[in-house]
Amino acid sequence: MTEIREIKENEYEFLREMIYQAVYLPDENQKLPKSVVFEPPFSKYVEDFGRRGDFAFVLIDGNDLVGAIWTRLFSEADKNYGFVDPETPELSIAIKEDYRNQGFGNLLIAKLFERLKTSGFEKVSLSVDRRNRAVNLYRKVGFETVSEKGTAYAMLKRLT
Repeated sequence: MTEIREIKENEYEFLREMIYQAVYLPDENQKLPKSVVFEPPFSKYVEDFGRRGDFAFVLIDGNDLVGAIWTRLFSEADKNYGFVDPETPELSIAIKEDYRNQGFGNLLIAKLFERLKTSGFEKVSLSVDRRNRAVNLYRKVGFETVSEKGTAYAMLKRLT
């Protein structure tokens, strides 16, 4: 049975595994080394998790963690592709392959949107490669493209 719940502190490292799952490569046969999640462009999404603006939910099947959604605030000096401003959390989401296309992404997103709203946030952003099928999901839940850099879209969802 699958369920969604808040992440526990001892599960924060699972977010690194999810970052690896979230990296989009247009060539499905291409693989990055798993160590890439310790490099700054990726590690900044999980290091010292638990700061202001850090919220995370996990998807669980039995005792196994199979997906996660989380946000993090970044500064102008530490921004990534999905950065809008220092008060807009940037969303990351990933689900293990066997659990994709079953509606879990929608459920995770809805749970996170609710938490962000009750925590006083008015918007949330993300970055996605425009060739990634997930763009359709993000548009369906209300994200709009606000900028483009290379093949990456920065998208924004207003929560109010």
